[in-house]
Amino acid sequence: MAIEGIGIIGANKRSLVLANHLAINGFQIRIYDNFRDSLNILSAKLRWSFKKENRTDLLSNVETIQDYSKFKGADLIIETSDKSFEERFLYFSKIIKEVGPECIIAVNPFIPIVSSLQKLQMLPAERVVGLDFSEVFPCQFMEVSSTDYTDVGVTQNFVSFVEKLGVKYSVINDRPGGMMERLTRVYINSAFAVLSKGKGTPYEIDSAMKELTGSKYGPFEFLDIRGIDYDYNSAVRIYELLPNRVVMQPDEIEMKLMQYGHTGRKANLGLYIYEGGDIVGENPVLPAIIKYLGLKEVDKTEIFSDIMIPVLSEAKQLASEIMIGEQDIENVTKLSFGWNFGIFGFQKKNPELFVVKEKSEFDNLDTF
Repeated sequence: MAIEGIGIIGANKRSLVLANHLAINGFQIRIYDNFRDSLNILSAKLRWSFKKENRTDLLSNVETIQDYSKFKGADLIIETSDKSFEERFLYFSKIIKEVGPECIIAVNPFIPIVSSLQKLQMLPAERVVGLDFSEVFPCQFMEVSSTDYTDVGVTQNFVSFVEKLGVKYSVINDRPGGMMERLTRVYINSAFAVLSKGKGTPYEIDSAMKELTGSKYGPFEFLDIRGIDYDYNSAVRIYELLPNRVVMQPDEIEMKLMQYGHTGRKANLGLYIYEGGDIVGENPVLPAIIKYLGLKEVDKTEIFSDIMIPVLSEAKQLASEIMIGEQDIENVTKLSFGWNFGIFGFQKKNPELFVVKEKSEFDNLDTF
């Protein structure tokens, strides 16, 4: 069965990125959200995007809905929201009554699919896959996950759909956080660790990483675009599933920013201040929540090493745990973070930057 009609759950940044790419590739899309204002904003953003590309004809490919019955006839339902199990239970209970027996359900794998199936028993396990992608570097890479229950034909059909989108992808076995979220978690947490140790301000850390990785964004710009609230909630869920992995523990600075409502570029305030989407300064609250903010300037290679060595370690852990190839890790790190190389490529190019060094005085600042 060819996938043609697609339903999307949630009007948010992820659904905006996805709908834009799907419409360009000729798919018919219906997007559901409880809040009409969210749908109106998403529609306006899509209209603006299509207008800039002189493709206003694509608007006919997208419909916003608030009635689950409009999902009737869909070949694929994609979950982009990160709601609680209670909220997910409510909407999947209604959606599954409307779609046909061959409709594929692609869940947001911020929680392992198996865990979702245990609590969302109305979902047909043989037709459920996971789909993850970067909203910062949209539709460069997609991560498809499946379980032992997923029908092989369903996985193949879904992979064929991803191939039609023209993006690189990997297919992995269902695991907490998958590849993308776990590597993102370590990347962001390592950047916060550098910040906490006084090794530069967000701008200095981002500048060093952009220069040495070739990415358009450093880790804090990446986080602000991704959304601090979305990222932190993802971190909490992954850490609940992997409590023995300290490297996955949600960062306290990120938690405080979220509590203040400083959720990133969408709020015009995250690690940075934004006007019209452009950075115009660093968040003035940072000195109050980061004790040693920018205490001393360090070499950019030290910043790079402090952030990338933990990412490399997690990449190796994933490769052995999920039984995936080096190229899969290369694709997810290069394309999801916008780097010139994947993490193993950087190690081969600059092995001296991946040597674990003795702790500096910045690792014991409270002793001074």
